[in-house]
Amino acid sequence: MPAGARRFGPTLVTVALVAAMLAAAMVPWWPIYESTAFLIAAAVAIVAGVVIGVLGARFRLPTWVVVLSVFGVFLVLGVPAAVPGRAIAGVVPTPAGFVELLAGAALSWKQLVTISVPVGSYQALLVPPFLLGLIAATATTTIALRSRWPAAAALPPAVLLVTGIALGVVHSAFAVEAGIAFLITTVAWLVRVAIADRRAITSGRKVEAALSDARRVAGASVLVAIAVVGATAASVALPVPPRNVVRAELQPPFEPREHDSPLAGFRAAFRDGVADRPMLDVRGLPEGAGVRMASLDSYDGIVYTVGGGDGDSASGRFTRVPYRLDQSGLGDATDRLSIEVEISGYAEVWVPGIGRLERMTFGGPRAETLTESFFYNEVTSTGAVQTPLQPGDRYTATSVVPVDPSALGPLDPGTSVLPAAPELPKELALLLEEWAPASDEPGDRLRAVIEGFQANGYVSHGADDEVASRSGHSLGRLAELGNERPMVGDGEQYAVAAALMARRIGFPARVAVGYLPGRAAAAAAADEAAAVAAGSAGPSGSSGETDAPSESVPDGVTRFVSGDKQAWIEVQRADGVWIPVDPNPMPRPIPEREPDQPTIVSRPQSALPPPAERTPVDELANDPETPPDESDGRDAWMQTLLGVLGVTGLVLGVLAVLLSPFLAVVVAKLRRRRLRRTAPTAVERIEGGWQEFADSAADFGYPIKPTATRAEQAATVGGLAPLVLASVVDRSVFAPDGPTDGDDLRVWESVDELQRRLGEPRSLRERLRARVSLASLGGYAVSRRGAPS
Repeated sequence: MPAGARRFGPTLVTVALVAAMLAAAMVPWWPIYESTAFLIAAAVAIVAGVVIGVLGARFRLPTWVVVLSVFGVFLVLGVPAAVPGRAIAGVVPTPAGFVELLAGAALSWKQLVTISVPVGSYQALLVPPFLLGLIAATATTTIALRSRWPAAAALPPAVLLVTGIALGVVHSAFAVEAGIAFLITTVAWLVRVAIADRRAITSGRKVEAALSDARRVAGASVLVAIAVVGATAASVALPVPPRNVVRAELQPPFEPREHDSPLAGFRAAFRDGVADRPMLDVRGLPEGAGVRMASLDSYDGIVYTVGGGDGDSASGRFTRVPYRLDQSGLGDATDRLSIEVEISGYAEVWVPGIGRLERMTFGGPRAETLTESFFYNEVTSTGAVQTPLQPGDRYTATSVVPVDPSALGPLDPGTSVLPAAPELPKELALLLEEWAPASDEPGDRLRAVIEGFQANGYVSHGADDEVASRSGHSLGRLAELGNERPMVGDGEQYAVAAALMARRIGFPARVAVGYLPGRAAAAAAADEAAAVAAGSAGPSGSSGETDAPSESVPDGVTRFVSGDKQAWIEVQRADGVWIPVDPNPMPRPIPEREPDQPTIVSRPQSALPPPAERTPVDELANDPETPPDESDGRDAWMQTLLGVLGVTGLVLGVLAVLLSPFLAVVVAKLRRRRLRRTAPTAVERIEGGWQEFADSAADFGYPIKPTATRAEQAATVGGLAPLVLASVVDRSVFAPDGPTDGDDLRVWESVDELQRRLGEPRSLRERLRARVSLASLGGYAVSRRGAPS
């Protein structure tokens, strides 16, 4: 029977439980907004919907009246609650607010999943939770008070919960908490319905009724406790599966492939009459720091670009950033920094910035337009707008920047997987072998490469009054850079060459383009020094443009001119942070060119060390002929020992029983590994080695798909070594002549090393959890071969 709203007490309990269910269903929406405006909109929607439902039940209003009431409340309260920016004093709706509210009811759903989170109260993006919350609150209260099946009142909050999960974010923040909260409130409502049904059909004594109700509550509490403990244990003990949400499947509207690469036309910034043109005024930069236009991670042998040639990589997906980004997971080796940028002569779609962006606030006459057209890619930390920036535009950017290491030597490579790049030209490979032998540590090799470019390179932009230097950064131009003596180029060549060599070493590396302070002045000083050395500089040896007085720069402001443009590289260290590294040599006079001759790499002859001198083996001491005397307390000592052994055995037995399921998993994995490693043929042993690595990755929580190719599985794990192993396995398995002798042993040695790398950065608990994980023991896991790459 419907509960109705005739009695105040039962109605109040119903309303409280309904509101609790709706509030729990709103928890998955919080990571989308993370704003007090969302809390206000959700509260207003729930309260308004509950009031409509209670009044409808109290006065038995027909359905069409309730529907009209919902629409009227949506119009009246929607603007101040869901579009507060279009309400006068945040309360009185405006005509523009009504337009955005109605448009948001139809259009904001798609916009919500194509924008970076959290979104705060941006435009009309609060309309979806407000509208859904209002409808769900009205429906839930109506079903609870007027339906013959009040238990069905849990369905509208469930729809609200699932919608928040689908439209939410991929990370698992609040996932367990939201599920537990909704479970508790739903069980409480079902217990309330069961108690009301019992009271409606029985007329027993009050004491027996109270005991029956207490048993229901106690039983429900036990079920909830078991569910909470089980869910918490499962979230800790089992690998977290990947979440698929709507926003992860949609393609954002900004296409970086439609715009020229920031590295294209690099030398246009250094032309006469352009190099001294002011580009940006930046306030808040540390001394000596620069700003980055964009980070480029895709190279096809001709040009370095943003987002790759096909646009399918994560670095090519740009999303809108209306409010702020969560950068709290970058570790302690970072600083938070805010800069104020004012545009002078800069006219690109790429928005200069520093580090990883947290918040962007535009100013100037085009502030609203720029805010609505700003896009950001978190993978490359690159921002862009739909139309180029113009003089008078300004913005404030708050970012998280890495603390530069004191030396490159201690660095270890990160694990990010970048789009594939061509092979390193032979000339650069020879330089890499000369400067940084493969026997050195990766950090030492990277440092040696940077020092090699800075010591042996010279800067020329190929201008009329400079040494000839061809522009471009194709593989042919890089080969020329590595072969000519002296080595002459500029940031366009040095950055790309250094990035390719860093990737060969094992570091994820990309090219960054931006502005560094003082580069134009250093280049002018180098030109003047070269002119003096040539005896052609007099009192008026420089052009009038260079000596002309420039506009004074306010205190605390760094002014970048066109000639300050530069390219450098960013490498990822083991903690996942990308750090800038500048391989460019300082401008200085360029010596005469040496005649072309083949590069000769000298190899010192290795001398075998002399054999170690044999030393006589010391004589062993004589064994004791008689055992020590037995003490009179031997019997007591033996009894104590037996007692300790008995207790120890009992404890070990109990532990063995408790640990037997986990030991069974470990034994099964060891047996599986032995069968794979001792397979009858080399091909089966090689395939078994890859299966062992893929299963280990699955146990550590990587979403390894059994239908994916080996290269795709390796890309899921990340790093260069898995990709190399996948290539070796494919070549051994599908080669016409089959694998060569010893290939299977080398594959298994690589597998052992990769398994060690998977476990090194993780805690002991995570390694133990991977050991007993069932992820690789599923029905499909034992055949996870990977398709041919």
